[in-house]
Amino acid sequence: MAPILLSLAHFCDKHGPKVILVTQAGDIDDPTGDILLVPNYPTDSYCESCILHFPNEDTDGVRSMRSFMSDIPYVTTQYSTIRYQLLSYITKKAFSEESMIYDGSPLVFFDDTRGLNLVIGFKLYDENARGNERRYSFIFTVDSKDQDTATKILADHWIFITSSFNKMIDHIKFRHKQKLNQLRKDSTGNPFISSNFLKVNKLKTATNLLELTNDPMLFIRIHKWNSFVINSLITAPRR
Repeated sequence: MAPILLSLAHFCDKHGPKVILVTQAGDIDDPTGDILLVPNYPTDSYCESCILHFPNEDTDGVRSMRSFMSDIPYVTTQYSTIRYQLLSYITKKAFSEESMIYDGSPLVFFDDTRGLNLVIGFKLYDENARGNERRYSFIFTVDSKDQDTATKILADHWIFITSSFNKMIDHIKFRHKQKLNQLRKDSTGNPFISSNFLKVNKLKTATNLLELTNDPMLFIRIHKWNSFVINSLITAPRR
């Protein structure tokens, strides 16, 4: 099967389209997934809204997550060491499409440069963001120039792939709604909190998805879920 990638991307107010994370599988030439791991790199080119945070990253310098399923390694990183340019092209294309909307509707595109891509976008309310919203996309990529083969993979597993993305989006939106409700509850009836909240939000600042959802384990959950999805596709019986 052609290489499959699952990505989470964000249209950053400061940096434009950026990949937050990408999950890839090792292959027969890389049975441990070591080639997909990234070193402890400088993060100056990222801001808080587009950076991938790892547990204990300040103390151990971890910049990769790796899991094994069916003896296959699955690695999640901020960028791909072997497909960096490809993901950059895909992310820019996804966020530049005029037909792209952020209500969970799927967008599919293919070309020889970017392969086959399924994009499902969503947005979260955030008074700290430009236009009071942050836009994200989950992207399913088949890295192949063979359109027929790539399309068959997507067509055979369409319901599974789209429902998998929607489950993660639903989780993110649910946690985000909980966070907003708690903020409103804390500020209700407290003029001091309400006043300060409004003053602070006059200045647009970068906010990480972990903070928007109040879920410090969110990126680990996405890594685990992406690994499960790719593994299910790789090990599925051929039709």
